[in-house]
Amino acid sequence: MTFIKIIQSFFCSLALLVLVILYAGLILSALLSIVGGLLRTIGLEQIRMSLWSGVDLPVAFSIPLALVVALLLFFCSMYVKRSIQFCLSKLKF
Repeated sequence: MTFIKIIQSFFCSLALLVLVILYAGLILSALLSIVGGLLRTIGLEQIRMSLWSGVDLPVAFSIPLALVVALLLFFCSMYVKRSIQFCLSKLKF
């Protein structure tokens, strides 16, 4: 029984490292998306947003698209946070 617990703890500790990095990356990407949308709306021309190759997004839609992308990233990060909490609960003896 203890061998199974050791193996489970080992894999949860490995998964925890990956999940924490994924969680931080999702939050950072969401924040950068919002900042990018705001800067593009203000008039910073170096930031480009396109729907697909060759089709640029109008400046007026920069903030709405940035908010939609940020909400999707925050939504995904909630599930990653639940997975982190699950792994932490499995690591406690």
